Amino acid sequence: RWDASEAAEKIELQIGKDLQFIRINGTVVGALAGLAIYTIATLVIAPFAA
Repeated sequence: RWDASEAAEKIELQIGKDLQFIRINGTVVGALAGLAIYTIATLVIAPFAA
């Protein structure tokens, strides 16, 4: 049987690259969503708010 640290190390070695890819994709998608929300708020909503 593996202890917790050995199991964690083996899992990280197997899926570490996939997790990094997911983190990068999440950052990119979050940035694009934020940019879209900012653009809509600035160009569409703001002129009518005043």
